[in-house]
Amino acid sequence: MITIRLKHISLGILLAVSGGVSQAQEPLKLVVGLPPGGNFDIIARLVADKLRVSLSQQVIVENRPGAQARMANQLVKAAPPDGNTLVVAPGATIYLYPLVFKQLGYDPFNELTPVAQLPTWELGLAVPASSPAKTLADFLTWSEENPDKAFYGTPSAGSIQHFLGVSLAQNSGVKLEHIGYKGASEVTTALIGAQIPAAILNIGEMLQLEATGKVRILATFGPQRAPELPTVPTAIELGLKVPEAQGWGGIYAPANTPQARIDQLNAAIVKALHEPDLKERLNKMGMQPAGR
Repeated sequence: MITIRLKHISLGILLAVSGGVSQAQEPLKLVVGLPPGGNFDIIARLVADKLRVSLSQQVIVENRPGAQARMANQLVKAAPPDGNTLVVAPGATIYLYPLVFKQLGYDPFNELTPVAQLPTWELGLAVPASSPAKTLADFLTWSEENPDKAFYGTPSAGSIQHFLGVSLAQNSGVKLEHIGYKGASEVTTALIGAQIPAAILNIGEMLQLEATGKVRILATFGPQRAPELPTVPTAIELGLKVPEAQGWGGIYAPANTPQARIDQLNAAIVKALHEPDLKERLNKMGMQPAGR
């Protein structure tokens, strides 16, 4: 009888340990609300590679585009608050969308918990290489003369890029129509093919295209010239009273995720973003780690 009891106790311990190992091996999922190929997708995959090592955990990047990146936030807010499902979210979905959409589908301040800030980057306006516009003034003049063709594309409606275009139109007095795409890769394809006369994008998504002569970046929207584009003026420098803006984003967990897990993830992500090889890769994409 004693032997049987000991076996039962041993079996119980074994099951408890096995259950703990299984839980520890549950994959960490990074949900991206935009298609593959854009800044957020690239950052997610670079960070995932580092987290697999530092956390000794399988890390999956899952693209769930839809509803201008809102769908990913909706999915993550409803996920179990165990720190194994995170969203890689554009900043606009947190601070701007609540002012834009009546039916947001999530409360960014009460249903999502900040984990880490992503790198920041400059935003710019570019035209196809075939465009006659060599400067921003040229583009605005052309748009005024061709109102039926005066469009600009952005990765999505409601994005900071969208509102920069609205501000540019208002401050220049030139009517510009917006076209919202499903992610940066669709916009750049349309821009390269001259399907649209201009686009406002993260400069990291255009640097290589400009270097190979496929697009021409006419202006940026930061407070000062981008280090990667020292010859390209800012819109403010050109006398336009548009907002100073940079691209940014963050990684968020469902509300009520244990603080210990948030702290662990934050430390691992911040460390990853500052590792020399990843930092160099980000710098080449026109990004600077945020540091927290």
